[in-house]
Amino acid sequence: MEDNNWFNSNVISFSLLLGFLGWIIKSILDALVLYDKPFFDILLLDVPTSEFLIRFFVCMCFFIFGIFLSKNIYQRKIAEKKLKKANEELSESNEQLEKKVKERTEKIQKLLDQKNELIVQISHDLKTPLTPLMGLLPTVHDKVNDPEIKELIEISLKNIHYIRDMVSKTIDIARLDSGLSEFDFENTNLLSEVDKVISNNQCILDNNDIIAENNISEKIIVKADKLRLREVLNNLISNSVKYNSSDRGGMISFNASEKDDFIIISVKDTGLGLKKKDIDKIFDDMYKADPSRHDLGSNGLGLSICKRIIEKHGGKIWAESPGEGKGTTIFFSVPISD
Repeated sequence: MEDNNWFNSNVISFSLLLGFLGWIIKSILDALVLYDKPFFDILLLDVPTSEFLIRFFVCMCFFIFGIFLSKNIYQRKIAEKKLKKANEELSESNEQLEKKVKERTEKIQKLLDQKNELIVQISHDLKTPLTPLMGLLPTVHDKVNDPEIKELIEISLKNIHYIRDMVSKTIDIARLDSGLSEFDFENTNLLSEVDKVISNNQCILDNNDIIAENNISEKIIVKADKLRLREVLNNLISNSVKYNSSDRGGMISFNASEKDDFIIISVKDTGLGLKKKDIDKIFDDMYKADPSRHDLGSNGLGLSICKRIIEKHGGKIWAESPGEGKGTTIFFSVPISD
């Protein structure tokens, strides 16, 4: 509605002024070019009718130009006013939106913190009754002579160890998610750390006739938390042994290469391999790739922990596999030392 009020007294006055200016300009030009007379003598009088009409035409042109110019200026001001109002409304909306997002984020973070605290508390409460059971059942097992009861106790112990391991890893995940876990980053010789992890797992490797091959250069130094790095490597070796393609025999090889500011470490095994649909999911919490993996004592949390640890280092972790029965390679990146 406001756009229709542009033609007003101000516009008419401005246009008349322009029209009069056109008349004066034409009169000046006539005095200088067409007539040898003073300007004021021919301003209104002493000119032919045809010249008068020409001046009137010029005057009307300036008048019409003034109207269109006024309309353009008016519409521009209206547009600027609307734009300013829209910007103010948008700014206000953004402020309200940012406020709501901040409130929702704080609320979600609070709920996540409460969830992690609850998980840690419940996990601790679950571990409390498991500890005496783990100490007492082996004693009972040794004192019982009935083979059937011994077998039941062994099954119970196996499940208790499974639950304890799951509880411990659940606590670890909750702490990693909540930021309660502190990392001590230091310059670390990668070859040395891999050798230590292989040595610590040598018994289980020998029992399964699996050869561990460390091909990492002694010159590679990474910026890492040693304990957490060992935890990742221990999990990967445990997975490789657990998911070996045969009952006995196999190989795990460690390699590393530099890319940009990171060291890409690969752990390749000759195990069961992965289906294409499982490759991107194996790092999800509690995920197990297929039914054949469900009976192997895995709780599906090891790789989830590995992912969180590597991300805390600023790196990434991913898997590759040619297919089932063709082994799996886990890649992860950690920063190069300063």
